[in-house]
Amino acid sequence: MELRLALKRLEERDLLHVVGKETSVEYEIAAHLKKWDGKKAVLFEKPLLPDGRRSAFRVVGGVATSRETLLASFDISDMKEMRDRIRGALKNPIPPVEGDPEWVRANITLSDLPVLKHYTGEPGPYMTASVVVFKDEDGAFSSSYHRMMPIGDKKLVLRAVEGRKLSRTIERFSERDQDLPAAISIGSPLEVMVASAVPAENMDKIALAGGIAGEPVSVSPCEGVEAWAPSSSEIVICGKILAGERAPEGPFYEILGKDIVRQQPVFEVEEIYARPDGFYQAILPAGSEHQLLMGLPVEPLIEDRVSEVADVVDVAMTPGGAGWIEAAISIRKSSPDQPALAGLMAIAAHKSLKRVIVVDDDVDVSDYVEVMRAVLQRAHIPDDFKVISGIKGSSLDHSNLREIELDGEKRLIKLPQGKMIIDATVKGPKELTERPRNPYL
Repeated sequence: MELRLALKRLEERDLLHVVGKETSVEYEIAAHLKKWDGKKAVLFEKPLLPDGRRSAFRVVGGVATSRETLLASFDISDMKEMRDRIRGALKNPIPPVEGDPEWVRANITLSDLPVLKHYTGEPGPYMTASVVVFKDEDGAFSSSYHRMMPIGDKKLVLRAVEGRKLSRTIERFSERDQDLPAAISIGSPLEVMVASAVPAENMDKIALAGGIAGEPVSVSPCEGVEAWAPSSSEIVICGKILAGERAPEGPFYEILGKDIVRQQPVFEVEEIYARPDGFYQAILPAGSEHQLLMGLPVEPLIEDRVSEVADVVDVAMTPGGAGWIEAAISIRKSSPDQPALAGLMAIAAHKSLKRVIVVDDDVDVSDYVEVMRAVLQRAHIPDDFKVISGIKGSSLDHSNLREIELDGEKRLIKLPQGKMIIDATVKGPKELTERPRNPYL
């Protein structure tokens, strides 16, 4: 489903705020996104570029700023249906088909795109809804989110997390002194937006998107490089990731704090395509949409694994863990060991988890206050807080860093990471945790 249809649905449900006045891409648009974060999507009709020109593209952000806006965009009823779609797509992906693109060649450079500056600590403007699409050696499509910073009219430096598919592929191509052809999709169809965030690297992600949509996703080829992008994307940048070339990237504000500067791969632009009256999509770094798009796709993965050992009622990645490093799971407990087993299975499903909270089926895991009350009222610290030391967690979690002074110099050391499972289920008399009820309410 194309982005512009989602915007119509959001407008119909009063979940789209429109900014009609001229708004600068330098901090001002980000300030509006922050104001409406977690509440509504925002459409900017008159973005101003840094040189004062009016952008040819409208800017939109916050399509998935809340579960409500995401469900409205897809026109589905609840998060269970959303998770079921992802789960079904993982089991039954639908391969893409080649079709005619909605986008056409645009005589523009990167400086003509309304790329946002969000926070004063950034070294420059950043693309944040940028999805890299390429074909692997087996002919399967890979698509994944990568933040990008322009470093000229025809070059971008992008963050490729070490060990993940794009980074591994770049390394293999670089060893052969080959550039990696790829396309960057901005304003992708909604099913591609979600599929690109699913941590399932060993499958065709565009086929996964087809499974989410219930029909094949149409892809179209670039003209000058061997790369493809969804036919209904709003903006497509075609080019190649250069073999062996690196540039400084960062710092950048991630969901759990400020990420560091690294030498990262460079993307060279060959062609830019856009739809007539196209939209440029932005995701507010560290905002609700950033967290939801990271966390939502792992919920069905966790639910599937935990279902092997327990009757799962619901799963939610929590706001306390920025939608990434903490999960709350409600189960119908049938034996005392189930909460601990459920926690272990959740960690096996999503290795970035730092803490898993297991609660009874009367707790709404989407309500973080309810979850925390269950932790305080039902978990006995000496017995129900289970710590697992020496297990690697998320690279975004900086809590294990320590600054020490050694020989008169300050040095940074990294302690081994760990994980925790909290059994916040009732173990004593259930009537003592019974909630008050009124027959009139």
